Amino acid sequence: MDGGTRGLGSRVGDGWRTPTRRLLLVGAGAAALAVLVDRGLRLDVPQPTPPVPTRRPAPDEALLLSAVAGLDRVVRAETAVLATDDGDGLVRRLRSVNREQLSVLRGRLTNAGVPTTVIDAALAARAATPVRTREALAALLDSLGPRDWTALSAATPDTRELLAGAYAQRLAGAVLLGRDVATPPTSPVRPAVVARTQPLVYAFEVVAAQSTGARRRTAEATLAELVRLEQAVTGPGTAPPAGWALPFPVTNPQAARRLAASTLSAAVRSGPELAGAAPTAASLEDVARWSAHVQALAVDWDVPLTAFPGATA
Repeated sequence: MDGGTRGLGSRVGDGWRTPTRRLLLVGAGAAALAVLVDRGLRLDVPQPTPPVPTRRPAPDEALLLSAVAGLDRVVRAETAVLATDDGDGLVRRLRSVNREQLSVLRGRLTNAGVPTTVIDAALAARAATPVRTREALAALLDSLGPRDWTALSAATPDTRELLAGAYAQRLAGAVLLGRDVATPPTSPVRPAVVARTQPLVYAFEVVAAQSTGARRRTAEATLAELVRLEQAVTGPGTAPPAGWALPFPVTNPQAARRLAASTLSAAVRSGPELAGAAPTAASLEDVARWSAHVQALAVDWDVPLTAFPGATA
């Protein structure tokens, strides 16, 4: 074949490829593409957007959301009661403490990465019939049930200590509003509760004896309530020990008032110690209801209500 009649093929050195080699390359590419298509690759549609990573729940998130929703309802109820009686100092103080609790617990959630939309949705889900009277507010404060205590017993230690204090303060509000907040029949920590109650009774026997005038009447009223609390936690027919050593000499009204405030303050802070490191639901409820009565009595001795009594978390 001469130069003027050269066919489609040529020498490799001229940079040409033979038709046979070109067909082989095309055929190999088509075969590879067929394998990819057979394995699910689609070339005629856009690839799907990768899924958004699922948010991992924060520690104790469900429990904290429930507590925040309950507190939000309590604060709304207190606001409604104040709308009918703006001069109700007790309800105003309760609302202030509950607002502080609400702020702290919301902060724990947001700091742990829980979106505000999730928190707001939890609040909206707990909408209920409005509360407008003191009696209804007291019932709401005393509406914690078995599920609440069971969930609390399963929480991490920091959350458990924080919410146990908040629940005890909530029940104290119910006591101060005149509700009969009963103590449970018993619990695994009842001996510790009794051991903490009996020295309070003895201390206020001394306080009453060393007080005068209106302060003596207040001491006698506090003593009567502590005796009732002692009977509730010990049961009938239990004789108290003979006495306890006082932390300092009490021989005048000033020392008596100091003894009252110091012993009640220590009792209010003792909740985590009484509940122990791994409390049951019954133990947590027992301590909280006992603490509620002590906190309510302590108010008369210039020991103010606090948002999370005894908690250090």
